[in-house]
Amino acid sequence: MNDLKIFFWWVFIIFTLSCCLLCVEARIRYRNKKGIDQDQGFSNKYKYFGQPIYNHQQKIQGYELLLREFDPQTQRWQLPSNVNNFPLSKIVHTIQKSDPKIIANIKFLSLNMTVSQISDFRAAYFFKWLLGVINHHQLLIEIDATDLCQANFVQRYRVLKILKQIDHPHIKITIENVDSSKKTYRIIKSYLPYTDFLKFDIHSFKKSPSHWIDITLAQWQRFASKEGTTPIVGKVENADQVALADQLNINLRQGYAYGEPKRI
Repeated sequence: MNDLKIFFWWVFIIFTLSCCLLCVEARIRYRNKKGIDQDQGFSNKYKYFGQPIYNHQQKIQGYELLLREFDPQTQRWQLPSNVNNFPLSKIVHTIQKSDPKIIANIKFLSLNMTVSQISDFRAAYFFKWLLGVINHHQLLIEIDATDLCQANFVQRYRVLKILKQIDHPHIKITIENVDSSKKTYRIIKSYLPYTDFLKFDIHSFKKSPSHWIDITLAQWQRFASKEGTTPIVGKVENADQVALADQLNINLRQGYAYGEPKRI
């Protein structure tokens, strides 16, 4: 009997020590998570380009900041290959280098963040830091609908928790690249009460024999209206797409039809 007690005692000790070691390791690894505020390995080859967001009266309302990477071979700025964990600290430093004359004449700055970045425990500090940098401008945080759909349950839960806690009077939330599928709707519908803008990929709503539309733009508008969410049409490139935005009376538009990304 005593031997059994000793055995269970050692099992308890080993189990407790293992749990403690795992917790310590997880905390150290999480705090040193590359790409949040550790910018080693990220050189000055990254810059932000601004793509204007217009209203239906052709007036610029703000800029979406798009990260670009310099390719020394082609001597051109291009889409980065992998920046899912681009350092939040470097985002702030890059924005600080933007032309103040351009930023002074807009209402808001829109910034893309990944699920990994926005669910990080340092994100709250980052938001306060960034609001101080952009001063009186409205900050828009854009979360990619595809990124949300590909995230696991725990990640999506963390994002939803942060959206509930965020300072909405000063920080607005946009879910971008919203398409016409039921899967996208099922995943992001729980986020709609805490989302200020929905940006639709207008290409996803083009009818064709090979492309099935589950939810039309007009239906999405009704869903957004119930939650007080403002629609934006993105990737508008031609007159037909402009006409569709006019027909649906969508005020905010973005795409090459209105302006290409440029250095700011």
